[in-house]
Amino acid sequence: MIETARHVRNTHSDAHLVLGGSHLNPYDTAHQLARTIRDVEAFHSMKTAKERIQDDENAKRMLNDFHMKQLQFEQKRLLGQEPTEEEQEALQKLYEILQLHSDVRDYLLAEYQLGILMQDVHKILGDVLEEVSII
Repeated sequence: MIETARHVRNTHSDAHLVLGGSHLNPYDTAHQLARTIRDVEAFHSMKTAKERIQDDENAKRMLNDFHMKQLQFEQKRLLGQEPTEEEQEALQKLYEILQLHSDVRDYLLAEYQLGILMQDVHKILGDVLEEVSII
């Protein structure tokens, strides 16, 4: 017997997936996942480093500059353009300079670790969509 799934949604918090009599609420599960991620050490480390950086305008500016250059670097690659050797070296040098600032170094490390976790979660969720994707 084939059971059908029906999505009933009155409000964001009342969404339920009805599967043959059992009620699952993916929104509750997503909120639980968010709470769990907030308990991860990398999240705490990143939050602590952020708080220390907030009052240091120079560190904040350097970190924002690094993130902007990193984003431009990645955008170029996504557009099929290979960044020049000079651009790669400039980004690497900026990263090395940031490593000298302990709070920024801690922030970048935690950001990297949390990013890996988020990529893994995204992959897990993406695998579900592959089961029903035509492409």
